[in-house]
Amino acid sequence: MEPNSSQLSDDKRLRSFGYEPQLDRSMGAWNSFSISISCMCVTAGIFTTYAYAIGLVGPIFVWTWLIVSIGQIVIALVLAELAGRMPISGYAYQWTSRLMNSHYGWFVGWLGLMAFIPGFTGLNFGLAPVLLNVLGIEPSTTTVLIVVFVVTLSQLAINVAGVKIASKINSGVAFVVEIGLSVVMTVILLVVGFITNPVQSPSFLTTNSTGGSGLITALVLSSLLAMWVLTGFEGAADLAEETKMATHHVPQAVIRSLIFAVVIGFAMIIAFTINIPDVSEAASGGPSYILESALGHAGATLFEGIAIVALYAGGLANMAAASRLTFSMARDNMLPGSKTLQKVSTRRAPAAALYLVTGIALILALLGNYVSAEAVGFIVGMAAVGYYGVYGLTVLAVIVAARRGGLSEDSGFSLGKYAGAVRLVALVWSAAVLVCLIVPEGNRKPAMVGVAFLVLATIWWVAVLRGRLSRGEAGVPASLIVDEDPNAERVLTN
Repeated sequence: MEPNSSQLSDDKRLRSFGYEPQLDRSMGAWNSFSISISCMCVTAGIFTTYAYAIGLVGPIFVWTWLIVSIGQIVIALVLAELAGRMPISGYAYQWTSRLMNSHYGWFVGWLGLMAFIPGFTGLNFGLAPVLLNVLGIEPSTTTVLIVVFVVTLSQLAINVAGVKIASKINSGVAFVVEIGLSVVMTVILLVVGFITNPVQSPSFLTTNSTGGSGLITALVLSSLLAMWVLTGFEGAADLAEETKMATHHVPQAVIRSLIFAVVIGFAMIIAFTINIPDVSEAASGGPSYILESALGHAGATLFEGIAIVALYAGGLANMAAASRLTFSMARDNMLPGSKTLQKVSTRRAPAAALYLVTGIALILALLGNYVSAEAVGFIVGMAAVGYYGVYGLTVLAVIVAARRGGLSEDSGFSLGKYAGAVRLVALVWSAAVLVCLIVPEGNRKPAMVGVAFLVLATIWWVAVLRGRLSRGEAGVPASLIVDEDPNAERVLTN
């Protein structure tokens, strides 16, 4: 069968960046949207962190969602524009390496790994107690860890089988669970909480449990829920080399998935919060306690089942994104063992990279489970620091490149005359969130682990990578200028 014209165009564009197509380009617009939906995994993310947020400050935390949403939409606009310019696996690592240099891109890519790997590990930690509760098994350190290991290894098996299988699972989950059942169940909860069986008045949503002391700090800490859940929307960009018409479909997936997550996520946390009979019980029992109170055992079990499926798919998608970033960096000889990590299996999946990120995730699970009293908060905090570090450094690279006149106008998505203002707001927002994630004492442990990760990155850069880059043995290849005339076959060196 002859490849279609869009496939030829996608492959030609990839070659213009210096790479031969290796991965399976089989994803369409819906698959791309589904990947970003699953990477954010709004239902699962809320299930994972809701008890943590409500326990810190009480019902008033729900309004932090709207503040974080505005900032994230601004960041998404900047990233969507880059995805339309450079549809390459490795997303921010590739973007910043080409906008600045590969030295800069190395640290951005490393932070990306610190976001995606703890990201899917945290989702699997969130899945474990919900699944154990449905099975009637008492969650403990050991049982939670066993579930995390089994789930992670099963996600590895699916991803190694190829992107077609993984994308079909994510597409099905996005449609049935995130867009279908989650919306229906959220509407039911809203009707119960506000109309048929209200246990609280609407003013309950403005109350706090701090007694006025330390309210601002508590709000900042509780906003970690929104700061973490509303990340990963750029996951579609990391699988751009497996997406058809990537310059158009990927930017759309980035924006649309985030807007969907903002709307359904806010409705969901309002629905949970307005149905709380007792805040202290909700802080310990989380969504399961609220659902049991509002919908009874059958309704709670159904919603928990939805969360389990969403959590699983979210872990699957984030593992895929982490492996593509690893593959992209290894392809440029940026990592230890790059020759092995850049290999693609017969199913056109980066199998070696998948094995590596899974191994790191399992080690992280052990550390999180036995070192930290709050494993989920610890791992989620790490991921959040990684995500916003990537966002801030990427936006900074765009601003610098634009001022130098080194930003191509060729993009499937453009901010036009508003680009400069949007980028500046995105940079300020990213910096503000990083301060919120690092300065409060409650976030110090994840922040210190993030610093340790950066120290490791610096040691590798000083000892090995800097030399490789200076000798031209590593780093992104030079971009080429490709004639877009379909009858032309000229490829010109930039």
